[in-house]
Amino acid sequence: MSQGRFTRTLAIISFVGLTFTFHGFAAAQTPQSTPAQLVNQVVKMELKAAEQDSSHWMYRQHHMDPQENEVKECVETREGVICRKLEEDGKKLSPQQSSQEFKRIEEQLTDREKRRREEKSRKEDAEKALAMLKMLPSAFIYTYAGGDSCTTRLKFTPNPNFRPPSREARVFHEMSGTLIVDKLAKRLVALQGHLIRNVEFGAGLLGHLEKGGTFEVRRTNVGDEHWETTLLNVDIHGKALFFKTINAQQHEVTGYFRRVSDDLTLARGVGLLTSPVPTGVPAKEGQALARSR
Repeated sequence: MSQGRFTRTLAIISFVGLTFTFHGFAAAQTPQSTPAQLVNQVVKMELKAAEQDSSHWMYRQHHMDPQENEVKECVETREGVICRKLEEDGKKLSPQQSSQEFKRIEEQLTDREKRRREEKSRKEDAEKALAMLKMLPSAFIYTYAGGDSCTTRLKFTPNPNFRPPSREARVFHEMSGTLIVDKLAKRLVALQGHLIRNVEFGAGLLGHLEKGGTFEVRRTNVGDEHWETTLLNVDIHGKALFFKTINAQQHEVTGYFRRVSDDLTLARGVGLLTSPVPTGVPAKEGQALARSR
């Protein structure tokens, strides 16, 4: 899958705690498999996907945070992600706003330095996230909490014997919540968590995060065994932010996934952004976007 959205999702995961989702499977969990063993299997599968899935996708996203409320269409290319804003504050762009948006996109095509900085920020976030993903089996204690024929539900709480190696890891470690796993695919399907206590840095002088902050993530197989985050809710309050591309309060619904060429250039990606969205979009994705408005 494209490193753009997947690694960004991992970054979100590590900022708020973990964000894992797993989809459709029909085998029962064997009695010999402990919760810790299952989490280990999931981490291995997610790391493998991050390394091996190089597919590129086009999608539509509704993003809301304290400063923005916009719908945009994005396409992943071999040179980075490029997006076109379609709506702002619940309204379609006016002809003048659309003209300005196309001008911005044209400038992005030629501004290599800006694209380099954006990709650098994404890469740094992704590296932090992958490091925390690897901590997942040791940072928490897991217990089985039910499930169904396709998924397994796990409760997680901080492991008191874990020593966080960084500030980001401290936030990660102060989470408690529920993880849902796809039994067959061993992939993340849903994650809900909350900060169980205040987190301070430098006696609060360097920042703090408040107890009770929450997050929710849902992921699904959007085609070709490619998993994407389709829902993200983050409500974390405080001053210490560690990821350059993530807000502490945001709601994001993503759908209309369509696979594009793995060798797509930025210029060709812009051409796709000017094309109409095809019919036959999976209903659950379209409904998700509609509900978010």
